[in-house]
Amino acid sequence: MNGGGSERQLLYLLQGLDRNRFEPLLYLFFKEGALLESVPQDIPIFAFWSDRRKPFLQWPGRMHHQYIDHLSDVIRKQRIDLTYDRLFHMTLVSGPATRKNNCPRVSTIVSPPQFDLQRKEERWQWVKRRRLARAYRESTALLSVSQGTAEAASTFYNIPKEQFQIVPSPLDISGIDRKRLEPLPEVPFDQNLRHILSVGRLSAEKGHADLLDAFGLLVADHGTSYRLHLVGDGPLKSALMQQADRLGITPYVHFHGHLNNPYPLMQRCDLLVLPSHYEGLPNVMLEAMVCRCPVLATDTQQGAGEFLRKHPFGRLVPGKNPKAMAAGIADRFNQPTLWTSVLDDAEQYTRHHHGLSHWIESLSELFEKIAKAPKS
Repeated sequence: MNGGGSERQLLYLLQGLDRNRFEPLLYLFFKEGALLESVPQDIPIFAFWSDRRKPFLQWPGRMHHQYIDHLSDVIRKQRIDLTYDRLFHMTLVSGPATRKNNCPRVSTIVSPPQFDLQRKEERWQWVKRRRLARAYRESTALLSVSQGTAEAASTFYNIPKEQFQIVPSPLDISGIDRKRLEPLPEVPFDQNLRHILSVGRLSAEKGHADLLDAFGLLVADHGTSYRLHLVGDGPLKSALMQQADRLGITPYVHFHGHLNNPYPLMQRCDLLVLPSHYEGLPNVMLEAMVCRCPVLATDTQQGAGEFLRKHPFGRLVPGKNPKAMAAGIADRFNQPTLWTSVLDDAEQYTRHHHGLSHWIESLSELFEKIAKAPKS
């Protein structure tokens, strides 16, 4: 339960499901992460590695089959009526486990798999792709966060497009409204400077290396009145800090790590930048719109690119192009009125279409319908 978008949305679901209609349980591989303490106390948690040690000898598929057997055992003993998964790592396990128990399953695809699977899974990729295709095809309901992600998954896994249901990502808007009024975290923040924010896991696909290169160009061309705030942790943190040092911009870049509440900072920053190489539907973009922070994003095929081409509430620049990104950031401050003129429409649209209560009720109705249906 780390601080990623899918983990947060799973937490929203656990917090929001009506206990008069559902008795939710949480299944994890590892019982850890920044969000774990926010899981409601009435939620039983089952974790594979809670009482195990990694075996001395390994061979292909050994742990995978143990994961399946363990989850299958939990489903059987707890008499689970329905499972829900959001990440393909869990789908690889929940697919076979629910098949063994004839248990209905709802799966969500949150990122374009032609990038996501190929980036994260280097070993036995063709086997995992085949198993995922079967698991998704066999799901009782198959959801996607956007039309573009659904089309990408349909092509990648050879699944009919009509099998997908589009359920956009939700936001806890009332929570954001409450949290953004809290005091600014103890972070360096001079109101007389120009503040640029990026929020996300520090991993290659998020494009932070491109953003640092762009910020280096910005400082070289326009001076040192800019500050870049990077919120998030990940495997590239050390490498990105070294990159900032090589570029000579370390005094102007703040690596904040994970912030439990980034919204006071988001509300005060002049620009949110999403430099991702690909996305599903980035929640941080929608959160910035609620916080009335202008948005600059890379023109991805899905994700922010797909959204902002349809709803022009922010600006797009070509991906993996630091020079274009630097120009886009500079434009935010050269033409401020053009950037702030869309904030009202962006905020209103996000509040209307991405509210948490509507998302939870939509999933609740789907869960009840599937759980009550006769099993085949």
